[in-house]
Amino acid sequence: MNKAEKIVAKALEMFNERGIEYVGLRELAAELSIRVGNITYYFPTKDDLVDRLAQDLSRLNAQVILEEHPSLFSFLERFRKIFANHVQYRCLLLSFVHLMQQNKVLSGAYKETEKKRYSSIVTNLSSLQERGYLSLEVDTDFLVSVFTLTARFWISEASVSFAHLSPVEQINQYVTLLAKLLIPYATEKGRHDIRRFSASLES
Repeated sequence: MNKAEKIVAKALEMFNERGIEYVGLRELAAELSIRVGNITYYFPTKDDLVDRLAQDLSRLNAQVILEEHPSLFSFLERFRKIFANHVQYRCLLLSFVHLMQQNKVLSGAYKETEKKRYSSIVTNLSSLQERGYLSLEVDTDFLVSVFTLTARFWISEASVSFAHLSPVEQINQYVTLLAKLLIPYATEKGRHDIRRFSASLES
């Protein structure tokens, strides 16, 4: 890794352990055994560093979203992969409200991401209807709202309600909820995929 990448990696580690609000550039520099100026050369402010982490997470999630989702199984698997990315960058989600209020660049970028996410889920649900996994009577607005709310806040709730579980077990709790949410709208073909997905979480 080059110096900037080392700074980003250590910042992510410290933010995940202590929380973004509780780690300053001085503490980060001390952990890296460098001067603060070595950090501000690459990231003038702490917000710039946080923005870089958010961009990295966004790129990881974009790779998952760009994958083809021809089945209900792969649609649910998409969320399992995204939630795994969330665990890796959990500091961003745990500080979500604070960051949206304090970091204008991040807030603006998130609004754009939110629009793309909404459009992507709508497109996927429509495709699943066309392919016979979901019935034609899908409450799209309701499903998209629940899926986006879960994606945004699951890790905060898990850190309180399921702190005793491992990250993988926590992820399984929430993707299982999403799977069950689709059961009333699923065709027999869709329910088969939901059962197959649930079984994959147990293996």
